[in-house]
Amino acid sequence: MFNSEKVLPVVMKIVGGLVILLTFILFFMITSDRLAAHWMGLVFLVASEAMFFFGAPLLSGMKPEPNGALFTFGTATVLAAYMGVALVLSLISGLFVNLFTFYMVVQLVAFFVAIILVLILYAFSHKVNKDIEKTLVEREEHGWEAKRGKF
Repeated sequence: MFNSEKVLPVVMKIVGGLVILLTFILFFMITSDRLAAHWMGLVFLVASEAMFFFGAPLLSGMKPEPNGALFTFGTATVLAAYMGVALVLSLISGLFVNLFTFYMVVQLVAFFVAIILVLILYAFSHKVNKDIEKTLVEREEHGWEAKRGKF
């Protein structure tokens, strides 16, 4: 029987490995004079791809129930957005050759914003789950029918 919960993380990791390999191939084919800004753009782009393709499936395994969809989809969205930002910054890294420190600050800010948003999503999802559990307990105490997952 096909179990998508087990297959999807494996597929994501395979696709992620291929995307990272393609990133390296394109980097070496497109750039000729590789300066520090180009290398840092590559590092942050590969890191964002790894976070998305390897981190999202890993984080979805720690989703707080019963509201795991909020955390799973929220995390995937944040990591995909960060990957897009890292891609754009990597593509324009040549503009920052003389502003390397500024470029690093922008890259680091984008990275930490993504991490902070994932942590906020986790905390919010955990809070929502506690509220759901509290509501279910209150319903049971008052004799109302309480079905988990169906409101």
